[in-house]
Amino acid sequence: MGDNKIKTLQITIHCLPREIDQLERLCNSLRESYFFVEDQINIILDVTLNLNEYFIDWNKSKISKEFFIDKFNNIDKFNDWTYKNVFDISEDNNCLGINDKRRNSINDNLDSDFLMYLDLDVYFPNLSFTSLVQLFSQIENKYSIISLETVRLWDNSWDGLTNKNYIKEDHEFFKTLDPYRVNKIAFDSLVSNEINIRIINPIKFGGGWFNIFSKNLLRFINIPVSLGSYGLDDTFVMMAANYMKQKGYDINQFVLEGLVCIENNRYTLYDYNPYKNFLEDKSFSNKGREFKKQSKEKSHINFNNELKKFIDKI
Repeated sequence: MGDNKIKTLQITIHCLPREIDQLERLCNSLRESYFFVEDQINIILDVTLNLNEYFIDWNKSKISKEFFIDKFNNIDKFNDWTYKNVFDISEDNNCLGINDKRRNSINDNLDSDFLMYLDLDVYFPNLSFTSLVQLFSQIENKYSIISLETVRLWDNSWDGLTNKNYIKEDHEFFKTLDPYRVNKIAFDSLVSNEINIRIINPIKFGGGWFNIFSKNLLRFINIPVSLGSYGLDDTFVMMAANYMKQKGYDINQFVLEGLVCIENNRYTLYDYNPYKNFLEDKSFSNKGREFKKQSKEKSHINFNNELKKFIDKI
């Protein structure tokens, strides 16, 4: 059996000003989930508020950056239930995007056993920590990845993660599902005794959808600096982990059955954003595609070379 020591989970979050209310909602969900497993897990909230002028023209905005700083600091103070909070504000090139945030968290000196990637537009059931703590006590792998299930996504390669009740839906279904349904799905799974754990192969996951990694795995793979600030970081870790598995490394991906994580595609910030008329948000135009395109171009240029270097290392 695994180690019975209380595990420390570091939850890594990158927040733009327009997402500040989503951060508050997410922290509330984490708090509600924690009390199902109080004193059985240590939670570190590791959050960066990105106020960089590359994204926001503060001189043309109707709301000052001080508003977001105050609200961010209040969210920090309100979350006094955690083992530790690391709330920092970035106004320079140290954290321009999610790749930077995750890379910084991987390489910090925080003493955590596991690191979670968590995006601000995901919804997860309150029962998630209950199954997670049980799994922590059983894991014997040196390297591990833990994921919740999903609904049917873009193509069949995601079917290994898909909850059985959604496997027959079409590939556009995820765009219409109400994200607030996650707790009802979990409750139905609990009543039906369908909350279990399975191992999937090959390894498959999507970025910040409540994915949890043993921190020593992320430190071994890491996110190369050459991938830049946004794009392909999850693909790099996923492919590197699969190569490790092929080479015989002690690595598994565990999926918590009956617990579904849903990305909010129904009520997006591009349609429901109280700040869109008050912030001169350069990354908001065209749904952020231009900024992401520029960042992904750097990732694509360097991706294959970085993956080859990793394969050579193992």
